[in-house]
Amino acid sequence: MGSAAEVFSKYGDEIRAIICFNIKDGSKADDVFQDFFVSLVHNPIPPHIEDVKGYLYRAVTNDVIDRSRRTNNFRDGVVRYAESRRYDVTQEEPQSSVIQAEETEKLFQLIERRLSKQQAAVVIQRYGRGLNTADTAKTMRLNKRSVARYLSIAKEKMRKFIPENTGDIK
Repeated sequence: MGSAAEVFSKYGDEIRAIICFNIKDGSKADDVFQDFFVSLVHNPIPPHIEDVKGYLYRAVTNDVIDRSRRTNNFRDGVVRYAESRRYDVTQEEPQSSVIQAEETEKLFQLIERRLSKQQAAVVIQRYGRGLNTADTAKTMRLNKRSVARYLSIAKEKMRKFIPENTGDIK
């Protein structure tokens, strides 16, 4: 068998059927079909292969399996990275994330206006950046007990001025 174009003109329907059988999502099946064509351009069928149909079946099946593994490995890597960086991995819509970020920013602006500079900085380090008390103390070059005290006073003050529904913050 010669070029990839010859292979696809003769066996294209069978290749597509194998891919569609293994991948139910049509758009992903089209991607695998195109990727398989490109792989045949770069790595043509060796001339000594007698059972071309069997070779193509095995090659397509291996490509589908490899794609599935890569997708799963990528997804797992993203989740592990997010967990290691303490990010919340959720399936919410992007606009929800943007709205939540805006509300959080408004909340921190309110905190900066209502608390002393040191108290606000401690709250932002602790809750905005997700640092623990020891890391906050180290970052701000303070004693851990001072950080704990600033947090305690700040929480007490915040309970008085932060509304129940943070959507009410202007």
